[in-house]
Amino acid sequence: MTFKPSDYIKQAGKFIYKYKFTILSLIYIGLIAFLPIRFAPSVPMTLHVLSFFFLLNILAKTKYSLPLTLILAYVLTFNAYFAFVLGTDVSLEVMASIFETHAAEATSMLKKIWLPAIAAFAASSALLIFAEKELKEAKFSRKYSIIALLAYLLLILPTICYKRIKYEFQEELFLESPIRVTQDKVNMYAPVLYGNIATIVAYREEMSLLREFAETDKKLPEGIVHSDTIQAPQKIYLVIGESAYRKHLSLYGYDVKTTPFLDSLSQAEPPMMRYYDGIASAPFTRNVLRMALSFASPRDMTPFYEEKTLINLANDAGYDTYWISNQGASGIQDSYLGYLAASTKEAIFTQGSYLANDDFDLIPLLKEVHSDNGKQFFVIHLVGSHNDYSDRYDAEDTQAIPGDKSLKNEYDRSIHHTDRVLREIYKVMQQDSTAVFLHFADHGEILGKGHGPWKNGIA
Repeated sequence: MTFKPSDYIKQAGKFIYKYKFTILSLIYIGLIAFLPIRFAPSVPMTLHVLSFFFLLNILAKTKYSLPLTLILAYVLTFNAYFAFVLGTDVSLEVMASIFETHAAEATSMLKKIWLPAIAAFAASSALLIFAEKELKEAKFSRKYSIIALLAYLLLILPTICYKRIKYEFQEELFLESPIRVTQDKVNMYAPVLYGNIATIVAYREEMSLLREFAETDKKLPEGIVHSDTIQAPQKIYLVIGESAYRKHLSLYGYDVKTTPFLDSLSQAEPPMMRYYDGIASAPFTRNVLRMALSFASPRDMTPFYEEKTLINLANDAGYDTYWISNQGASGIQDSYLGYLAASTKEAIFTQGSYLANDDFDLIPLLKEVHSDNGKQFFVIHLVGSHNDYSDRYDAEDTQAIPGDKSLKNEYDRSIHHTDRVLREIYKVMQQDSTAVFLHFADHGEILGKGHGPWKNGIA
């Protein structure tokens, strides 16, 4: 018997119609997974989506699986909101914010979205139930689905994550923080359901560590004493930059005018600032700041846990301490920052997802807590020149540094943007009777590659 092309089309049409809800379910899950990465081609993400076929087939051929189906529908609805409305996946920061939102705030937020949320949950539930009804009669057995799903979860996904860890030279970081690094990679390649579970586990571990740190009695290191006789400034501004390589600062002789404000301070008579060649102690924000803000060193991390941090010392010296950040409360790069921020009088974070806001958004937050009287210590954490550089500058920076959108130009504009932010913080400082302004970047950057000397270069 000879089959015509039209016969194949009819057969395909019958197959699609027979399993229409299953196909729609996979398309729905695919949209949730691929929207945050802007539909970039991804074999790992495709495998992630296809794994849900085996999961649905298992549920379809399991008695009393309706509660599990409804839980899966809830998870999909939850992820769909972030994908369709916010264009992002559910990060550790987002999960932490959800867990830490108090009842009154949650109720207030749900008033605006409860009706669409219920409708979306009902639609997700119906889609899965109809898909499982189709698969219940399918010949593909539950046994093979279980084998296939386990092979994905226990072999394929771990291999993908391990390769990513090696590609990013994070083996040492993995040994130090296996749960958080694993969560980061699982959320990258399998964000829906599996990434959610990994994120919850990482968040619980983070909270456990923070509680352990907080409960430890801190001491002053040997040779360090507090003195009330030395005159102290009324205000201290400690501004922490991000991914700023000093050889791209005109302050250090770079031929592009990237830091006109800092240049003006250095050229004043007498000079109004001092600067030096700094070298980052680590290529990750999380590791740098636990050394920069404590007595820990690359050779000895124990003081971070056992001795007082810079913020503890400021508290002891009578300063009202503030942590004002554009980098979120937690995350794979910032696992220790929540502990440091929690030791201040008040920790303030910009609204939105991780690295989503402009550093200028920090200025109103600073002005809001700034007081004309009293001693205040501000830690101001910028997003700086963190990639993508194209997201870190605006039209004014483009006008100052014209040209195409090459990596070099975009990075230089991001440095120029940070210089403008520093100028605005400096203006706030002009109100103070006495003040100290300190600025350093957590680490440098290799353009187009990211942080750190392990990327075959010096940053």
